[in-house]
Amino acid sequence: MFRKRRILYVSWMSLAVIMLLLTGCSSKDDGKTEGLALIKRTNPEPMDIIHGEDEEDEKGLITKVKEMVSDEDEIYDVIVVKNGKKILVAYKVKHLQRFHMKKIDKNVTKKLEDKYPKYKFIISSDYKIFLESVRLDELLKEKDVPEKKAKKKFKEIVELHKE
Repeated sequence: MFRKRRILYVSWMSLAVIMLLLTGCSSKDDGKTEGLALIKRTNPEPMDIIHGEDEEDEKGLITKVKEMVSDEDEIYDVIVVKNGKKILVAYKVKHLQRFHMKKIDKNVTKKLEDKYPKYKFIISSDYKIFLESVRLDELLKEKDVPEKKAKKKFKEIVELHKE
């Protein structure tokens, strides 16, 4: 009697483990990058919230900023958001380099401030800042997004960085 219960228990547990593995391995791709932003490289385009008369120059500037930060060996994904004279740079660091975060932040900040002294840089390796920047990018890709709404979201991200 005891042996039958044990066999039944083991078979039910095996079935439960198999079901968990099957449901855990399934994936749903709905086209949004924010869910996999921590694991996967999203490589978003640099963005400028304000579209002024020097749009081409500004696009070139933020593209150069992104390339400069991406050239760092420890960094594997970068998002750059510009709002006037403020430029937010959020990035993800390779896993084994996470012990050197302060050094990486200091190095990136120094390079950017030396190259572009007219701008105020907000540098962050925080995943939450990166994710919110990706959400802002998706918001800006929508048609007819008011500049006021985009600026408000940018300000919220900066406030989140200060916390």
